[in-house]
Formats: sequence, C-alpha cells, structure tokens
Amino acid sequence: MPLAPFATFGGQVTQPSSAPPLPKLGPYDVRGKIADGGMAAVYVAKGDDRLVAIKVIRDEFARTKEFRTMFLDEAAIAARLVHPNIVRYFELGGDAAGPAYIVMELLQGQSLWAVWEAAHARGVRLRYDVLAWIGARVAEGLHYAHELHGADGTPLDIVHRDVNATNIFVTYDGAIKIIDFGLAKAANRASKTAAGIIKGKVAYMSPEQAVGAPVDRRTDVFALGTTLWEIACDRRLFKRSDEVETLRRVHAAEVPDPRLLVAGFPDRLWSILQHALERETEKRYATAAQMGRDLDAFADGTVNQQVVADVMSELFAQEKAHAMAWMTDASAPGSRPSKEPLKRRSTFLEDEGDVRPSAPVAIPPAPAGAAPADSLARRLAPALLAIAIVIAVVVIAALALR
Repeated sequence: MPLAPFATFGGQVTQPSSAPPLPKLGPYDVRGKIADGGMAAVYVAKGDDRLVAIKVIRDEFARTKEFRTMFLDEAAIAARLVHPNIVRYFELGGDAAGPAYIVMELLQGQSLWAVWEAAHARGVRLRYDVLAWIGARVAEGLHYAHELHGADGTPLDIVHRDVNATNIFVTYDGAIKIIDFGLAKAANRASKTAAGIIKGKVAYMSPEQAVGAPVDRRTDVFALGTTLWEIACDRRLFKRSDEVETLRRVHAAEVPDPRLLVAGFPDRLWSILQHALERETEKRYATAAQMGRDLDAFADGTVNQQVVADVMSELFAQEKAHAMAWMTDASAPGSRPSKEPLKRRSTFLEDEGDVRPSAPVAIPPAPAGAAPADSLARRLAPALLAIAIVIAVVVIAALALR
C-alpha cells in the first residue's frame, strides 16, 4: 500500500541503549527508563492514579550548584507553560540530600528526528504539507512561550534556544509537543549565561546566538526554519564534521535554494523558509505566530492530527504496539519494574548526538548569470575572531567546572 503522506528518499535508523531503572522517586514507583541525556535521564513512573515521565538530574551534576540551579530553572520556566503543543510539567521533587527530579506528562510517540530517520530508512520523506502542518504547531507553541507574562504582568521573555528535531515530539495519535526547556532563556531565571558562553546545539543556532550575542524570539524562528529546511531537503543545512566549521556556517547563514537541490520543491515553502532563515534578525519573521500562519496557509487545510497519526502508524507500527503493551504492564497493580526500555528511536533529552546517517551533500554552483557573492573572507573576518574568542571562553569554563 503506498504511503500517501510521503515521497521517496533513503537512509537508516539508530536504536537506544538500555539501562537499569531506579526503584523509587518520592511517591513514584519507577517502572523503566525512557532515555539518557548529557545532564539527566528520563524514566516512566507510576503515581497514585497515572503514569508519568520523570526527568532526574545525574548525580555528578546534582552536586554542582550551577547545574542544579539550571535544572531547577527548567522546572520553574516549564511549570508556567500550559499549551497543547508544549509538554506539560507537573511538579518538582527531591531535596539537597537526594536526586532532583521533574515530573512531566508521559508522551507516547517519537521525536521528529526519529520520524525523519524512520522515513529515511523506508526510502520515503514527509510530504511538504504534512511537514508544514507540524511546523505550524511548533510555531504556535513557541509563540505562546514567547508571549508569556508573569503574575505581575511583566513579560518573561522566554526563548527556547534549542529548537531542533530532537526537541519536537510527535505522539502516536498525531499531537505535536515541544520538549526540553532546559536551555531556555527567561528574564527571571536564577542561572545566568556568562558573557560569551554559547548554549544549544551548534548546528541549530541562530547567527547571533553563535557569537554569544543577545537573543530573542527570532532565534527560535531561525532554529525552526533550519529544522524544517533539513527535513524538507533530507540533508543537513549547517552541520559539518568540524564544530568550528559548523559555527562558521551558522554565522554566515548562507542558505541554499532548495529548488536547486530537490526537484519540484514548492516556491511557497521556500519563501517561508527563506524568511525564517534571514541572517539579519530584522528581516526574519517578527514572531513565530506569523511563521505558523504562513505554514498553515501553505498546508491549505489538507492536513490534520489524524493524518499525522496515520504517518506514525505507518512508520512505527511495531514501536507503537510495544509501547501499548509496555504501558499496560507498567500500569498493572503489583507489576515489577521493566528491565527492557521503552522503545524509542531517538532521545528525549538534550543529547549532542545530532549526526545524520547520510553525509552532507555538496551544494551545486549558482546558476549562470547569478550575481557573485561578496567575499566570504571579508564578510566573516570579524565573526571568525569573535568565534575564536567564544571557543576559548567555553574551553576555559569547561576546565573550571572539572
């Protein structure tokens, strides 16, 4: 049977590693591990009347004041976010003597990264209007976070700062959720980023973020544009094997025209991505809501949550069946913690393993008659110096934390 929501391409899939579960966290019985990340791990746990996900800070970080404060910041920020396109955070647990943890809504599904990889492995890719609909839901969630005010009416100035396909979750019933506000910038957060220190996945940073300059909501717009460009074109945009080169490409923000890379790429979709990926913030979409409206207009009412659920059923039939059985077992009275992890094809956390199976594809030369580009060396000389300084500061900070 043909996959209506897809078109053709190729690739492979990766599998998660397993690890033994914890026995108990506060009033919650841990039933198994979902995934590991650089700073924390996520478990499935059972409370009095529901299954939840619990994010637990690692012991080595829990003993470090800066990391513990950053973790608590995430809970404080995310607890304010109540939106259908953002994962729900319920409570903060733990104390100075034990592990700190955040209790969250349990999502059954896969990250958008896993969807991309699974489609790539099947020799297909998401149809453009399906991808646009997903992007529009992410934009709605981001706009809600960007617009949030405190109880006194003061803007919280929340910026996610790490929007990418691993932090966009697609449930098996087709809902879209933004996860992991661990790096989010907010006006009143306790932990502050030192001047010159950059945070987030390098390949999804905005040009201003790449040099440690102040960021606002348009940084998230740029990152969403990068994510959608990559999935629509089935190749990486700025990512290279060398992180310094990746950072240089991000700062230059030279985005190839997808119509020269992919036959039949829609003009309207390129126009949206081009607007989101403008190097100068003043030229980008002013809000994620504006970008979302254009993405919805492009999808033109052809896609809804059920269409996305059908995509997930096609790509993840085995994983979905396993998840349903796993959850039933975990919910049973007196059941023992599972030694087998809940099957997911990607991380739920802030993982730096963002390498696609396929190698970067060379960008074709500009068509004849195109205006020559400005001298790259001349344009980037100040930026490269700033980047070198940023990298030096990052290295010094990392050594200081050892």
